[in-house]
Amino acid sequence: MKAKKWLLALTGVFFLFMILTLTPTSVLAQDKFVSFLLSGPLTGPGAAAVLPAIQATNDYMEELNARGGVDGVKVKTITVDDRYDVARGISAYQRYRKEPNLIAAAPYSTGLTAALLPLATRDKVVLFTPGGGLFQAKPGYAFLLSITYQNALAAAVDWMVADWKKKGNAGMPTIGYMGWDNAAGKDTLNGSLEYAKQVGVNFLQPEFYPPGSIKHDTWLTRLAEQGANYIYVMGVDPSHTNVIRDAAGLGLTKKIQFLNCIWGVMSTVGLRTHPEALEGTVLTASFLRGDDRLKHPAAEMFKKYQKKPAEDMNPFYGMGYANGRVFEKALGIALKEVGYEKINGEVFYNAVQKLTGEDVTQGVVGPIDFSPTSRQASKYVRFYQVKSGKLVSISGWVEAPNAVALGKF
Repeated sequence: MKAKKWLLALTGVFFLFMILTLTPTSVLAQDKFVSFLLSGPLTGPGAAAVLPAIQATNDYMEELNARGGVDGVKVKTITVDDRYDVARGISAYQRYRKEPNLIAAAPYSTGLTAALLPLATRDKVVLFTPGGGLFQAKPGYAFLLSITYQNALAAAVDWMVADWKKKGNAGMPTIGYMGWDNAAGKDTLNGSLEYAKQVGVNFLQPEFYPPGSIKHDTWLTRLAEQGANYIYVMGVDPSHTNVIRDAAGLGLTKKIQFLNCIWGVMSTVGLRTHPEALEGTVLTASFLRGDDRLKHPAAEMFKKYQKKPAEDMNPFYGMGYANGRVFEKALGIALKEVGYEKINGEVFYNAVQKLTGEDVTQGVVGPIDFSPTSRQASKYVRFYQVKSGKLVSISGWVEAPNAVALGKF
């Protein structure tokens, strides 16, 4: 009996520690504050990217609050593990939607954001979310934390065509696509397929695989048998790493160039486990990766709050840092316009749209693209390639084509 009580007590202490770690921005009742709900897969598929992003936003708000907030207004964050489950995410939003001064939420899921958008629009709560093109095509209360998936793939198509010609090949390349069998994986193709057709490449029938798949030989073999020269992989690392590991096992990486979507191969995940298999892989990035991330101010914040060396900083920590910076700047605009007593989600929503063209994120992404007609954080990408076990920059910021404009939403 004593052992059982001891185990229960230890379990309680563990969960209390986790809550305090992920939600550090406590705000005293007498403080002026606004609330920010962070919801995503802190466990399960997608956690490798989302957990560090949410940690970074929490760390940024703790640092901001320690400086006195924005004009004396602090930010209270509420963190929820929705396990990449839409129903759980909706439940969390419904639970916290009446939290005092809730002006924004960050649901890290395309499917969840689509489900929440009518509710958030009704409640006038800004949503910060990954790059689903629907939210760019129909500007509303959802703002993207990155470039749209479609525009990133279109930029990758341009890179593949240039690379094909650079290698002295005639005609156009044949491109294969492997994406998660979910809303994000399929949304990526809405508009980018039309762009590929305009460019004139041969884009094969897409292959979709379940998040968390262990082996990918069947999908890879189908694309290889159809003559793919390039294969673009969509998912969240380690999915990319596992796909390319299997491709290497089949001997495909010797004759097919693999590219990753913006959530692709991470220095702290895939490259630490399968550097040989990933050699030569190209990454389409919407924010700083490789050693570039270590030179950014986010690395200093990581060392301070996560108490680890900068080399252990997951690249998506930079995305969460960027989200914190955007939130701070928009809140500052809103407070200057109406003051604390009148602050609400609608005022904040209008403020976010006024960040157009600014280097709000200190260069972790390209210039901000938010405006009355745009919802993507930036319209720029940059390319990295795995060389000698490291992600090396092979381009500067490149403006991506507007593939979203070609989609049907």
